[in-house]
Amino acid sequence: MTTSWRALVDLHRVRRAPRCISVSAMNDTLAEKLARRAAAIEFARLPPAVVREAKRCLVDASGVMLAGLASDVSKHARTYARNQYAAGPATLLGDTQRVAAPGAAFANGVAAHVLDFDDTCYDGIAHGSAAVWPAVLAAGEARGANGESLLTAFVAGVETIYALGRALTDRGYFKGWWNSGLLGSMGAAVGAAKVSGLGAEAVREALSIAVSQATGPRVFSGNALKPYALGRAAEAGVHAAGFAHCGLAAPPDVFEHRNGFIKLFNDGILDEGALARVEERYSLIDPGIAFKLYPACSAVQAAAEAVQDILARERIPAREVTRVHCAVTPLVYISLPCSEPKTPIEAQFSLPFAVGCMLACGAFGVEHLTQRTLGDPLLLENMRKVIMTEDAALVATGQAKRDFPEGAMVTLATRDGREFKVYNGAATGMPVKPMPGEMLERKFRSCAAPVIGAGAAEALLERLKNIETLARADALFSR
Repeated sequence: MTTSWRALVDLHRVRRAPRCISVSAMNDTLAEKLARRAAAIEFARLPPAVVREAKRCLVDASGVMLAGLASDVSKHARTYARNQYAAGPATLLGDTQRVAAPGAAFANGVAAHVLDFDDTCYDGIAHGSAAVWPAVLAAGEARGANGESLLTAFVAGVETIYALGRALTDRGYFKGWWNSGLLGSMGAAVGAAKVSGLGAEAVREALSIAVSQATGPRVFSGNALKPYALGRAAEAGVHAAGFAHCGLAAPPDVFEHRNGFIKLFNDGILDEGALARVEERYSLIDPGIAFKLYPACSAVQAAAEAVQDILARERIPAREVTRVHCAVTPLVYISLPCSEPKTPIEAQFSLPFAVGCMLACGAFGVEHLTQRTLGDPLLLENMRKVIMTEDAALVATGQAKRDFPEGAMVTLATRDGREFKVYNGAATGMPVKPMPGEMLERKFRSCAAPVIGAGAAEALLERLKNIETLARADALFSR
């Protein structure tokens, strides 16, 4: 047991609660099923395709996390972590000080999501990597884990989120819950417990503790609370793993109880068929992971790319555009509440901003998420040209709902009476239109190099691509 875990035991010494249910009865609980699956995952037995996609997730999440360090929200999170947590073994990115694992998971989790540039899985409509990776990294550094353990724990953590998301259906999301926060702490707990070397029973306790702390109302879309909540999910996951290690026992039926998670958060709905043969199903490759082109909610990606393609192909000056009508899926429509954004974070949830930025600036990148851009008269003029309407017919079939959940039909009109109509069911980076490896690496470099330098970014990229050979977790972000 490392110094980090000893400190946690000393501060939060608890006695294991007496068992009121037999092990055989617990074998059928959802927490037990997911914990057994997570505990059984071994690097040597992971399918090569899963390993490849997990590495792509780590490359993307690490680059986005570094790019997010410059935001004010991220700076506040680091200040909080330094002030509230003791010095410890975990890397606090953007700072020379190392802190206790939960503090690092929190601050790095905020940085991973503050630009909303991180990946998404539609099994749960969740940002799994941003919740799990900071938790696994922090707990792994505290444990002295190697790169193979980091990767394996990451897979176990995100697959827990995605299995839950699949089984819970989209009921909770459309009801108003934000699954990245709601389920993120659960995946973070499993990942942190796994990388800490805990067995199946302790993994189950960690998961159950995290379930008891779950929260995430979608009211904070477009607000700084959203990346904060993602950081809190990562932090809570590390805490849950630590307390499970100490011996804290959660209710074994935390999901199924009449006052449990499924009843209270999801109206009692659970698709048990979605959990069939869960040990053989990897959402990392089916349905796959969506990587983003632009630093904004995944809901803007398809429409923004369609506008960019029209402008480039037809060589239309922005001043000639009179109207851009975006007919979008119901998921896109409910995910973009900010028609007139006043802050950069609101702009990440605004289709008028994304499209207006494409018209006014010819691009949409991290550099455009500033108050100065939001006050640009040319941008405001072009934002007023954008109309967004909901069209459920875009996902009228099961296949369309699966493959094109955030598609858009874009009609661009010009002063001379021409109209250009493009349907983009899936932006580049969606599972059905995968982001090529070279493009993903370019994105990583564009995020990481301005922060740590081109040479260090290239070295980090190579370590991430070969993470299973890393001797110690704390060497990953060293320069």
